Amino acid sequence: MKRTTLVLLTLVALFVAACASDPAGSSASQSAVTQESEGATPEPAESESAVAFPSFDLNGDPELAGRFPDTVGGQPLLVQSFRGDAFMDMSGSDPSFQAFLDSVGADMEDVSVAFGGSVSGESVLSVSAFRVVGASEDQLEREFIAASEEAGDVSGLTQTSLAGKDVWTASDPSGATEMSIYIYTKDDTVYFLTGTEEQVAEILEALP
Repeated sequence: MKRTTLVLLTLVALFVAACASDPAGSSASQSAVTQESEGATPEPAESESAVAFPSFDLNGDPELAGRFPDTVGGQPLLVQSFRGDAFMDMSGSDPSFQAFLDSVGADMEDVSVAFGGSVSGESVLSVSAFRVVGASEDQLEREFIAASEEAGDVSGLTQTSLAGKDVWTASDPSGATEMSIYIYTKDDTVYFLTGTEEQVAEILEALP
């Protein structure tokens, strides 16, 4: 699994969280109303000229998305999900990702992903769940961590217990924030969480 795989999930989660915290188009709509009232021809909004995000079914695995709590720290946590074929469309053809699936004896139709995020002031939380139907818990955790470390997504992982669950954790590899990375595996699903210890503990209490 190459670096862009986990980074992509985090970026999408943050994009969803930003949309949830700041309704889309509010600034552009206000600008258009102001120009119209002044008799000027509205200029195309900057967002209209940007490259649009591809369209995907963001309710591909509602059971997986429903494992996360609705709120964290009193803030809404918006979680969406998609199936393996949509995930491949987003990440592109990736031989290393296929090698990861081969290592756990899975195909793309066995995969589903849930992702989400929450933004509150300077606190940013991102969550993702990577499900591979039929994969064993030990093998999935081992291969996922090995692939993540090889890609440089995480380093210096240590095992600890949080909210009564065994997790792997590491500091933000960029060193730019006080947030940490947490990896939790249960049955056929790996959960990849970034946030404060308090945020992640609240999520882990809700997970299986």
